Order: sequence, then C-alpha cells, then structure tokens
Amino acid sequence: MRQILAHPRVVRVENNLEQDMSLVAHVDAGLGSRWQAEGASPNGVFAVEPVTIQFSEHYPNRCPEVALRHDFDRSHPHLLPGSPDQPPRPCYIDGHPHDFLRLRGMHGVMSQLASWLEKAAAAELIDPSQGWEPVRRDRLDDYVEVDADALRALVTKDGGGVFFRTPFTTIGEGNRRSMCCHVLERLQLRENVAQALQRQYGQIGIAVVVWPGRSPEGGELIAAAYSPETVANVGDLFERATSFGLFRQLDSQLGLIRRRLNGIPAGVPKVIAVTLLVRRPMGIIGHGSRIEILPYVIEVSTPDDLAPGSLCPVRLAAHREAVSSKLMAAMSGGEDVTDPPNWTLLGAGSVGSKLALHLAREGKGPRVVIDSGLMRPHNYSRHGLLPLSRFDALNDVKAQALSYSVKMLGGASTGYYSDVNWLASEGTSEEWKVAWPRDTQILVDATGSPSVTDALCLPRIVESRPRVVETSLFADGRIAYLGLEGPGIDPTVQDLAAESYRIFAANETLRNLAFNSDGTTVSIGQGCSTVTARMSDACLSAPIPAMARQISKLLNEGLTEGLGTITIGLVADDLLSQTWWKHEIPSFIKLTGDHQDAPSVRISQHVSNQIDKTIGLFQGVETGGVLIGRFNESTNSFHIVDLIEAPADSKFTASLFSLGIAGLPELIAEHAARSHGTLYPVGTWHNHLSDTSASKTDYATGVQLAFGQRFPAVILIRTPSEYHGLVVEASGATNEKSVLATAYRVSEKGA
Repeated sequence: MRQILAHPRVVRVENNLEQDMSLVAHVDAGLGSRWQAEGASPNGVFAVEPVTIQFSEHYPNRCPEVALRHDFDRSHPHLLPGSPDQPPRPCYIDGHPHDFLRLRGMHGVMSQLASWLEKAAAAELIDPSQGWEPVRRDRLDDYVEVDADALRALVTKDGGGVFFRTPFTTIGEGNRRSMCCHVLERLQLRENVAQALQRQYGQIGIAVVVWPGRSPEGGELIAAAYSPETVANVGDLFERATSFGLFRQLDSQLGLIRRRLNGIPAGVPKVIAVTLLVRRPMGIIGHGSRIEILPYVIEVSTPDDLAPGSLCPVRLAAHREAVSSKLMAAMSGGEDVTDPPNWTLLGAGSVGSKLALHLAREGKGPRVVIDSGLMRPHNYSRHGLLPLSRFDALNDVKAQALSYSVKMLGGASTGYYSDVNWLASEGTSEEWKVAWPRDTQILVDATGSPSVTDALCLPRIVESRPRVVETSLFADGRIAYLGLEGPGIDPTVQDLAAESYRIFAANETLRNLAFNSDGTTVSIGQGCSTVTARMSDACLSAPIPAMARQISKLLNEGLTEGLGTITIGLVADDLLSQTWWKHEIPSFIKLTGDHQDAPSVRISQHVSNQIDKTIGLFQGVETGGVLIGRFNESTNSFHIVDLIEAPADSKFTASLFSLGIAGLPELIAEHAARSHGTLYPVGTWHNHLSDTSASKTDYATGVQLAFGQRFPAVILIRTPSEYHGLVVEASGATNEKSVLATAYRVSEKGA
C-alpha cells in the first residue's frame, strides 16, 4: 500500500485489505487542462479514475487482479474478456502480469495502469497506422487449433458457413480443465454424421465456421465498433453474432447440428467449436487480413443446448495455429513460405537429420529424403530423431522416419529407401526424377561419403541434376565443411573437395585436426559390425545450426548467380567459440580430348593465376613447374589445385623448358606431408611462346612420367590464347619387354 501511495499518479488510496484484501487506488488519468476542467475526456474517462486492486493469499507470487469502475465504457480496446456482470478489466501489459510484477514491482504496475488510462482518454489504445487490435482473448484455458489462413480463405461477399471434423482433447479436471479442438478436414453433415464420428473417435467433435455477408446497402458488412468479449452462454453467443451480422448464418449451422444430434445418448462427449469470422475496417495487427477470428467452445448435453435462447455455458477459446510450414517460418523470423523451397536431402544420418529438422523448423524442410539405412540403437546417441518403442523400431527406415518428422512440422516430405551411391551411379533417369523432381533447387549431400561425391560427378548424372551442397564434419566435429557448386555445376563437388584439401593444408590448425590419423572409432555389435566415430552429440551438433543457416539463405536467395563456395568452420575444443571462413571458388578451366577414353583435366583459377604470374616473370622464355592435385578414377578426371615452382637448376630458353631436380624430391615430400597424401604431383606444366600444341619433346616427357607413376600423367601447356595438354598412360607390367604408352591430346576446345 505504501508503494502504491508513493506513485506520483496516485491521488489517494482506499484501504479495504481487512474486508476483502483489496485497495482502491484513485489514479490521475493525465487529462489535458480543458478535459480536467470538465472532469472527463470526451469518451468518458474521468480525470481521476478509481482502480480496484484485488490481492490474494498468493501475493506476491501472483500479481493482483485489476478492475475499473463498473460503468467504465467497454468500447475501449485492450479490455480482458469477462462477464458484463463483472467490472471491466484492463489489459495493461503485453505479457504475463505475474512476470511483470517480479521485474518492476507494484510501482511498475501502477505506472502501466496510469499509462493505460491516459491512452484510453486520448483514444490511443489502438494505433490505426498499425492496424486493428484484436479482441483480447489471452489467459484462456481452451483452444481451437486451426490454420488461420485456411479459415480466412473461406470468406466470401455473400456470407455463409461450413463444418469441420474436429476431435478434441481434454487435460485436467474441474476449474483447471483445458480443452483443445483440433480442426481437421471439411465435413458434410449427413444424417449419420454423429454416429460416424462416435464410432471413429468415441466422441463427437464438430467445428462451425461462419462469416458475414453483405450490408443492407449491398457492400461489405464491416464490424467497425470495438467491444470486449462478454459471452458466457449460448444466448450471449447469438447476441454477439447478431452484433456482427452473423445471426442467420449461426442459427442455420447450429440448427442443422441440433437435428443431427437427435438420438445420440447423453453420455457421449459432444463438443461444438464455433468460430465467428468478423470483417474489420482495417487489417488485424500482425496478420495482414481484415478478418478477425473469434472462437468459442460449447460442451453439449442435449440438442436444445444449441438453441438461440439456451443458457448452456460457452467457453471462450483462444485461436491456436495448426503446425504448418507457414507457422514455422513466422516463428523463426523468416519470410513467408507460401511456396516452400524444394530440395532433396541425400543421407538421413546424424548430420543430415539435424540439418533437415533445423530447416523444417524454419518451414523449409526437405521435400525428398533418401537413405538406405535403418535406425539402430547406437544411432540415437547423435541422431536428430528420438527412439521409438523397441518393437516399432525393428525396421525403422531412416529416410521415412525423418520425412515423417518433417511432415509433423508442417512440411511436405517423402522418404525413399535407396542407396545414394547406387542411385547416383546406376539409377535411371526416371528414378532421378523421383529423387529430385524437375523444380528441385538443390541437393544436400550429408552422407559424408567420398563415393557419393564421385558418383554425383559422373557425366551422365551431372547433366540431369541440380547443384549440390556437400556437408561433412572432420576431426570429431571440430571442423565443419560446406561446399556449394557453382552455376552450371562448375566447380563441381569433386573440384571443391580438392580445393578444400589445399585450404586445409595451408592452415596449420586445420591441417593438424583434419589430417590427424588418430581418430577414435567404436565397433558396434559383433562379426561384421558397424564402425563409427566416437563423438558426443554436443560436439556433432555445435556447427550444424550455422550450416543449416547457410543452406536456408541459399534457399531464400536462389542459386541463379554467384560462384562456388567453400565454407569451413572451426569449433573450439570446449565448444564455447566458433570461427568460420568462406572462400569463393570460381569455375574451373576444363580440358577434354576427342576420344571417349581421354581423361579430363580440370584446373582451378588459383592455379591458372599462378601460372600466368610465373609466365609474366619469365618474359621471352619458356617456364614451368609441377602440378599438384588429384586423379579420380571414377570420373576419369584430374583436379589440379596447386603448383610447385621450378627448382633453381631448371633451364629456361625461348624454345625449351627443362625442369630441374635440385630440392624437388624434398618439396614434393613436404607438400604430400602437409596434405596427408590427399594432394600429390600429377604432372608438369610449361608454356609455349606461340599458339602451338605438344611437341615431340612433350610426348617423350609424358611417356617418362607415365612410366614413373601408377596413374596417368598430365603435361599441361599454356599458350598465349589457351591451354593445351597431353594425358599419357602406361599399360602393361613393368617387367614385360614391351610396354605401351597411350597419349591423349586435350585442350579447352576438346581437340
């Protein structure tokens, strides 16, 4: 009481604590001088308003109830629902008053009440520039769960009403009972509808939705007057419907339900959820629609409970959105997902499941999930899904289990039990159309399998698939990798993998973690068991939200422009910090031959820039060096991502470059050690001063290199206008008298 009296806007206080634990605070409403002289504002707010503060034995854990004088104008917005027999109660805080009391105390409560009265006097409780303030329906125990947009889409100019199948659930008992009506599909009220619902659910739950028609003048019927919620029984509900121009529609719909309920035993639970759709003069705040949704719940004993004069109690209900992609996007602060993005997830394991669920909670779950695995007990140590009962989990297909969870979050998703590697390498075009339909934006490869990476780059599939985002974790989850192919699938995920090894090798911290061969593995089961990495769920989960965020941005912004990218994250050992680097990777230069067996040679812009820089330093002579990269047998392709400069004993002339050997073995060994063997010499490069192709010397050099290594050798030639080259492969055992060498000419033009 002393705190309230100390507030500067409190004129005096009536102490009724001994009688009923209440105080009446007379609050200065902050009227202007002219209104103060008149004693009230034009809309009836007194210069000094009596406010009843009703304490309870639970104070201070519960905020006291606040009520205005009984004859306070109820057309003000921001009034809590209640019976007209009780004094109106202001909604003075956006949030729960109990929490506000803990933060600000009774002094803060009085400040909010004084501000509310001042705004009420000035008719500023609603800001028209923000929209129409919906009728207060907070702090209610009952809910009608339905997609608001689907309801608003029903509204027509001529008015009408529809029914929905609406099973209900009840929690608690007595005054603490809470009901939720789950509005499902449209329902035709045929003669046997009540009996059918009783057989299906053991209860009868029907939702009635009505909306207004035209005004007497023929235009839209608009409810422009604000009035608080005062419905307590069915008679009150009809009166409220009448005020909105909805009596005819409500009477027609409830009248039909009354006829359908005839003959149903009184002991069968029957709940009718009534929703009035009211057209307001401006958009509802936060919704962008002029249609306000006012739901009510009626527990029916006999059909006559639904008659217009019935005193059957009506429970005020709050609207609760059904789970949908739209709701997930709104709660995530994202854009409207009226047309959710379409993407396919390859691999529904630990990483893939967590990525899928993060994105599904943004309204962007995968439309297709592909995996050939089954959920096994050890998977749950890190998987995004929770275990089912032992019986249900016997053959729980990962892809289908994950897609089901995505659907439960409002997405449209289908799971396919298929081996991703087989699908990519041996699948048919018809199977691919199912796995990634025509409008699929991206494929997200979360398998962590190099075999899948290679299979996705086979020439036949590259022509038939969208761009790929590849995700994987290294070093017990300390390093996260996300690679995005460039437009036109250039660079490919194979190119990006080779580039990532170069990036890892150049960074001591990444190198020591990513190429550490001492990773701990765990055997699961006996015999031909699964071997999996030992890693806590916290370690695995730490970088995945950032990766999901990057994929989300890609889906939002589209993939028509831009370069390929490699995004690498480093997570601290204690998980308390993360560092991320993003590298833009331009398209690779591609050399091909005129023979179907000719390997392709793909050169990174990083390497090409280094070559041109070296040539610029050696004007008038040929120069060269050693090519570093990888050879992939699956796709018969070279991926060149780095160079070793020519040793000091190399010879540079206008007609010949001769690669020296001084210190070269040591440089090669050092390079191989830095990349842990992921990158290695694949050939040499040199330039020609004119636009000439390979010479006899180049052929001879290529043969020598091919005999000295276990895979084809590249002789790359840079001319002033383009790249030429040779790929030379030796065949036959080295101890045979006759050994063949096959040389393929390659160039940017494919000659």
